[in-house]
Amino acid sequence: MKRVSLFLGVALMALFMASCGSGKQVASTYPCPDCKSTTDVFRYLGQHVASSDRQMQQARSQAANAARVQLASMVEVTVKSVVDNYTSEYVTGAESDFRQRLQNISRTVVNQLLVGTPVTCEGTMPSTSIQGATICFACVELTGKSVLDGIASQVSNDEKLRTDFEYEKFKKVLEEEMNKLQ
Repeated sequence: MKRVSLFLGVALMALFMASCGSGKQVASTYPCPDCKSTTDVFRYLGQHVASSDRQMQQARSQAANAARVQLASMVEVTVKSVVDNYTSEYVTGAESDFRQRLQNISRTVVNQLLVGTPVTCEGTMPSTSIQGATICFACVELTGKSVLDGIASQVSNDEKLRTDFEYEKFKKVLEEEMNKLQ
């Protein structure tokens, strides 16, 4: 009887130790694992907690809105850096006027593009901190090309800016800034 008890004890201990180690090997079930910015696309993952099933739709909408707000901040910082770097390389007599107008156009374009930004990935997972609650996730994205094309389109409507703006040079600076996102 002692041998059986000892054998069962060792077997249970081995099973327990094996189960503890396997937790490190289990793949994450975190929704939208590919929601990361790349050299071509700005992406952001927003989240919101739903404490009941009735709040799920509202939580999904709030997650998408949170993602758009953070995406807007990310794009605004990047575009501001692009404009600053571009205008510091491009010296002209009316540089401050040029910079100011280019920044205003950039802000307007980004705001217009973010309004229609689609949700590219959605998911949910149980909350680990609030019992019975669910965390809703939403990933939104905006391509660097759409930002660049939008700015170029708006610049072409302004005769003075059009003569001062060099699309290829601006594109190169944008690509350099987007490479820093990784």
